[in-house]
Amino acid sequence: MNTFSKAALASAISFSMLASGVSGVSAAATKSIIVQVNNEPVSGDADPYIENGSTLVELNMIKSIPGVTISWNNVSKTVTVDNKGTISTLVAGKKETLVGGKKVRLSTSSVMKNGRVMVPLRFIADASSSQVYWNAPDRTVYVAKPTEEMLKEIQSSDISLARHGAYSLPRIVKVNVLSGEEGDSMAYIRYFPKNQSSEFFEQHMDIVNYYRIIDTHVELLWSARLNLQQEAKNANLPFLTNKIVEQSGKMPTIHKGVVYYNYSVPGGTTFGTIDKAGKKTRLGEATEDQAKQMFFSILEEEQL
Repeated sequence: MNTFSKAALASAISFSMLASGVSGVSAAATKSIIVQVNNEPVSGDADPYIENGSTLVELNMIKSIPGVTISWNNVSKTVTVDNKGTISTLVAGKKETLVGGKKVRLSTSSVMKNGRVMVPLRFIADASSSQVYWNAPDRTVYVAKPTEEMLKEIQSSDISLARHGAYSLPRIVKVNVLSGEEGDSMAYIRYFPKNQSSEFFEQHMDIVNYYRIIDTHVELLWSARLNLQQEAKNANLPFLTNKIVEQSGKMPTIHKGVVYYNYSVPGGTTFGTIDKAGKKTRLGEATEDQAKQMFFSILEEEQL
């Protein structure tokens, strides 16, 4: 399986989990808390829990954060986090912590549970320089910290690389992701507004999600379910030509044309343009080299 196929398949699985609710989209208060680090669910020996309004998670659950190493002194009961040379320390059972030499007081003390150190999300964010978000309805903790390679890509003047970087960035979900049709389709369509890489849409069957780069991560800000059997004009999003029957979050507005990349297993990648009036032009199939890049230049984009 080539690099593109692996990346696209991993993304497809992640998107499918979100769309179907497997990733924790549930309002049930009894549902277990899920922790995702850079789009990957992680687990530990002690389950996350909420105490006094703060969410506590096992420190080792976030050891996969880029650039972070964690050590534990069993004698002093001290956690040390090295974030690329910035040292943070926390003593189990204490609210006070040192982050880069600066004293920080947490709202909730760290505790020992099943032999593991449980720490508030605030400490994780401060010690690892990560964006941390607690989605209460989903009961999901999102921890986001991009790699250096991702940061270089999103800053690239090559829009293909910038789009790849945007698509690869860690994601935080801030809306209720809607459930769609059941099926095993592996067809995913990614839409980018003309000459843009900082925002994009991804559609799987009848569910379409909107993402935008915020700081150094991507946030899912809008989710919608389409009626694929009913055509309709959507003034805010003319490239979507089916009726929107349900939505969550604030609908974005795109008044320019878009390019699309339609990835399917099996079937490969097709691509094309959709002008601001909603007229779709299929331009062809991606070559093997283009497919490996995941996103590639579409010359006709300038004509939109």
